[in-house]
Amino acid sequence: MRDLEILRSEYMEVKVCPQLGAGIFSMRYLLGAHWVDVMRPTPYEAVEKREPGALASFVMIPYSNRIENAVLKYRGNNYMLSKNTPEGHAIHGEVRSRPWRILQKEPGYIAMEFDSRDFEDISWPFPFYARIEYRVSGRVFLVRLALENTGDLIMPAGMGIHPYFMRKLTPEDNAVILKVPVKGVYPGDTPIPTGPWTDVPDELDFSQGKELDFRHIDKCYRVFNAPTLIKWPGSQVSLTMEADNIFKHIIIYSPKDSKDFFAVEPVSNCNNVFNMAEQGVEDTGTVYLQPGETFMGNITIKME
Repeated sequence: MRDLEILRSEYMEVKVCPQLGAGIFSMRYLLGAHWVDVMRPTPYEAVEKREPGALASFVMIPYSNRIENAVLKYRGNNYMLSKNTPEGHAIHGEVRSRPWRILQKEPGYIAMEFDSRDFEDISWPFPFYARIEYRVSGRVFLVRLALENTGDLIMPAGMGIHPYFMRKLTPEDNAVILKVPVKGVYPGDTPIPTGPWTDVPDELDFSQGKELDFRHIDKCYRVFNAPTLIKWPGSQVSLTMEADNIFKHIIIYSPKDSKDFFAVEPVSNCNNVFNMAEQGVEDTGTVYLQPGETFMGNITIKME
């Protein structure tokens, strides 16, 4: 497919879609003599229809997850954002459905850029520049994100990625084990938190590692700076995901309408982050970028 850039090593293959948010189309691993999908593969028609939610993984900039009622409350001002959820919230930033420019390509490597000033319909009130790099080497896949404030005002900012992982790599898999370094969870019956993070109840605690069952989970966790581990015992495969300390949160999403995949999302900020911070809630992961300032971070996925 001409819209895809393919990164390969002897053990991994990652297909990238610059025209759809610089998202990941697929990620495969060589298990024995066979390639297996580690991330949920994207249907080809989703790229043609520009549906980033169907990607194997997409990029979230200049914030991740939801902003309640699509109203950014910041320094006494209310800014209206585009509503793009059935509940009327704004979700997952401004870049995942838009084209990115390729800056550099080498075997196993690609760098892409995005400038919000190139788009008239950006609903974020502050101009920004973003860059993403993907690199495949051996059994390692590296993601590097960067976000720069290109305006004249201090900008609230956040970012992350939204990878969907397969519950089964092979027919031998009948369970997936998840270990996440959680230290707290945000309360509430919806993805909009009702307050600051609190202690994690046992049923939502993956800190020691346990099977991810088929319950519906859509929770934002405050995490320690330590690796996340996914294991497929039937296939005898494990995945380790390490993120820089700016990614202080992880979303665990287990959908109620599919038993094929789940998401583990390293993100800098909690849900409804800027509005929570405006209310005086501390430790939300909010980053305030001075004019010309950049913040960046790496996420590394290792297969064994």
